[in-house]
Amino acid sequence: MSVLTSMPYHHAVHRVSRWCSWYTREVDAEVAAGRRDELASDLYEHAIWADESGTTPRAVARAILSRALRGAPADLSWRHAQRRQVALADPTGFRRHRVEGAVSALVLVVASAVLGWGLFVLTRIALSVIGEQIRPGSATALTIASSTVLAVGGLVLLSRRRTRVLGALVMVLASFGLVHFGLFQLYSLSATVGALTFTMPGWGLASNSLIAGLGLFFTAAAIWWWPEHRTAPADTDTRLKTIGEMAR
Repeated sequence: MSVLTSMPYHHAVHRVSRWCSWYTREVDAEVAAGRRDELASDLYEHAIWADESGTTPRAVARAILSRALRGAPADLSWRHAQRRQVALADPTGFRRHRVEGAVSALVLVVASAVLGWGLFVLTRIALSVIGEQIRPGSATALTIASSTVLAVGGLVLLSRRRTRVLGALVMVLASFGLVHFGLFQLYSLSATVGALTFTMPGWGLASNSLIAGLGLFFTAAAIWWWPEHRTAPADTDTRLKTIGEMAR
């Protein structure tokens, strides 16, 4: 069997190509395309050499993955150099893009924390049902479960550039359900929450402030990203091209 038509070779090529697509994103389109073409040519020549030398497809696949692993630091260094060139050519756009990345990362972190809180509350509910401390299927438990599902969906939507506005709006509802009803449920399940409710004078204000803060945070994120969907027609092609390059 030829190495070029073997499954191990194709699996290795697919993994290496995905890595190449990742570290060449947000780089000049022509430079990134040249880098990918160079990799494709190198992998093809490797397969031809393997067929001529009698190397097995599995050995070739291992060699390709090993080379990719050993060359990863050089790939990242190349990316860094290309990004510096972009920064020098358009410093304002580069700073704007860095701010955009920081905002996206922060929103994802907060959304993940909200989802983690929901999973924690659901775990406490499940343990209490098993221990027969509460009855299963209560309205509060079902609301928390639904809000957790919303948080999962919101996090998935936030991870994609085209749907992150919708994801931020979904997280507004999810955060309200998880924090409000989660604290209400833990009041009867957690001695700590029960004690804080009675002994901390500002507990109600703090919990309401947290709910309002999360709602405003995700709403602000949706507003921050919303102008992307109102781009002027003259700039639409450029924006779509940029998005396509970042997705590769």
